[in-house]
Amino acid sequence: MLRAHFPHRRPHRTAAALLLLSASLAGCASPGAGPSANALENSVRIASTGQAPIVDLTAYNMPSAPRGGQGGLARLAGPKFNGGTLRPGDTVTVRIFDTGEDGLLSTASSSSLDLGSFKIDEAGYVDLPYAGRLRAAGSTPSALRNRIAGGLKGSSISPEATVFVSETGGSGFTVNGGVRQAGRFNLTTQGERVLDAIAMAGGPASPSGETEVTVIRGGDRASAPMDRLLVDQSENIYVQPGDQIFLGRDATSFTSFGAFASPGEFNFQPGELTLAQAVARSGGLLNDRANASRVYLLRSEPSSVARSLGILPPSDTSGGSVPVIYRVDMKQPASLFAMQSFPVQKGDLLYVPNSAGANIRQSLNLFQAPQQPSVPAPPQ
Repeated sequence: MLRAHFPHRRPHRTAAALLLLSASLAGCASPGAGPSANALENSVRIASTGQAPIVDLTAYNMPSAPRGGQGGLARLAGPKFNGGTLRPGDTVTVRIFDTGEDGLLSTASSSSLDLGSFKIDEAGYVDLPYAGRLRAAGSTPSALRNRIAGGLKGSSISPEATVFVSETGGSGFTVNGGVRQAGRFNLTTQGERVLDAIAMAGGPASPSGETEVTVIRGGDRASAPMDRLLVDQSENIYVQPGDQIFLGRDATSFTSFGAFASPGEFNFQPGELTLAQAVARSGGLLNDRANASRVYLLRSEPSSVARSLGILPPSDTSGGSVPVIYRVDMKQPASLFAMQSFPVQKGDLLYVPNSAGANIRQSLNLFQAPQQPSVPAPPQ
């Protein structure tokens, strides 16, 4: 059964909500350590800006969205580009032939006529002399050739035509952001993938581990870390005509503070980082200080994840993010297993408060005056 404390008000849905929450907790810190477990959870309940739900890690099969976006680039996967199919924006050059004696070209000095070059309009049609307005998009050049010949039969005895693509205006895509040679490029019959497109733009300007790739396709978009594209072929999707590819710096780090042996900010390494690994990279818990039954992970989750956790009702289809606090009891074996499969994401904040005993010891130390060294009395 999922145990979560829910707000009566709608959670504040911005990525900065966790930062504001963390700042507000500093006011209830115990000496030299940060907030206690009770102070943290109580302050969350009474926060005037809304409550960040506290979810026990072992109480639910956590939905883990891959790092770098909900579903990554695989969500936009499409077919390989077919260079033999005509598209709006393509330019075709047409020549017609007539071998009959009484045909369209019987009075000309040649049995062929160059009609010229014509651009396929946005509706997918092309307007040709003699043949009229013909559907071109979605057809192959040979199919359009037969269509042109069929349109000339009323004015020609044995009409024939040739069609070739002189400009592929409908197969363009752009690559911008952190690349060495940003610009517009055309797809080829090889069917380029996202990594091919990045290579065409000169490659990334930053290390792959610090680069996030975003693909914008129409009104949709998806993102993924570049190092994930290098190891997961399903993320290296085929580029489609009109795609916009943007490379940005990805702040792939998490922060730990409190009763860890080595707290700080840590960068991600290529691959997935689990909560167990993150705790280990922070040096583990301090035996004489840490409250091992109250380890917290603060995160801003997508609204889709919040709905699956029961934090938001299924009827809430709005976007944005919801601040969530995951609670781990490291004294329980089930928690240790859950930590091995729970992925840490960029921007996560790990916090371990002091145990009650450690807080009492620190408070008592405030009343213990340091011993003053003995000073000999001045000579009389």
